[in-house]
Amino acid sequence: MLNKNVEPPISIGIGTTGKCNLNCPHCYSNSVRNYSLSFERIKRFLDGKNVTSINYGTGENYLNSEFVKVVNYCHDRGIKQSLTSNGYSIKHLQDDIIQKFNDIDISLDFSNEKLQNEFRNGESWSLAQESIEKCVRVGVEYSIVTAVMSINFMEIPMLLEMVKNIRCNLRLNIFKRVPYSNNKIFELNYEEFWKAIKLLFLNGKLISCSEPIVNAMLDIPPIVKKSPCGIKSIRIHPDGKIVPCVYWPDSSLCIDKMEPLNSIFKSEPFQLVSEIPPYCLKNCELVDICGGGCASRRYLSDNIYEPDMYCPVYKDKPIPNIEITYDTNEKDLVHSSYLCTLIFSGK
Repeated sequence: MLNKNVEPPISIGIGTTGKCNLNCPHCYSNSVRNYSLSFERIKRFLDGKNVTSINYGTGENYLNSEFVKVVNYCHDRGIKQSLTSNGYSIKHLQDDIIQKFNDIDISLDFSNEKLQNEFRNGESWSLAQESIEKCVRVGVEYSIVTAVMSINFMEIPMLLEMVKNIRCNLRLNIFKRVPYSNNKIFELNYEEFWKAIKLLFLNGKLISCSEPIVNAMLDIPPIVKKSPCGIKSIRIHPDGKIVPCVYWPDSSLCIDKMEPLNSIFKSEPFQLVSEIPPYCLKNCELVDICGGGCASRRYLSDNIYEPDMYCPVYKDKPIPNIEITYDTNEKDLVHSSYLCTLIFSGK
């Protein structure tokens, strides 16, 4: 008989700190820059929960003095862990701690040193290169992670060539406008979005896709139907707030309230994420795959009840004809199914 007290398995994204060595113009975490989570707060929340995987992102987690304690605790529990970093945390963590991660993501938004350092306002390129060398040396799977923006989507072929040469993966997040900053200029318009997707499939081999609008339009069998955010995963900000997606700006939920997962998933922001726009229900036969697209993208553009801004059906545009090449190597990557993202290898 099913025990109703057993909580469902979930993936979690945790920003143990908002502190960072850089000040990037496209960053989503400026509002939590001065917050950090203690080991005890994190442990208290995780205890008793069926957590399958954790990714550490938001700030540079090494700048949380108790980060290593968190990693060791989760490793001892058998939780699959990954780390997203501009390179600073990877550089400073000891080899034996790096080896406790299932995989690591290293941030690069451009394929050459000059553009990367100018955009990230610091020596970002050298940090990334050192991190790549360290991951190779200690034998940890790694990916280059890129925020796809209006200013860099034409870099996609060069980035795919780069990852081909260094034998790793390229993971891409479509940039989302965020509150507390004037960075809407980085947002892709409709034409740029689909040009970026075409460049990806022309020059790369698909490992996984959890961008629901892409899965629906290109007939890609989804790992998780609709957007995975807030359905089988949660995010914890450095101030302790619980949100369905790392881009979600606010929530009344907090890790200190010790609410059961069922209550969290029934809360207002999580219900909004799972709500399908009326237009999609009435007009699209692909709604079961797409679910209206990325809920955070809709919410942040003040159109939560309208379809994804990149939807051809909603825009009355032809569905793109894009040929897909799949990477046949099996990859066990934490990011594959817990947020809206695309992961490729080079052709």
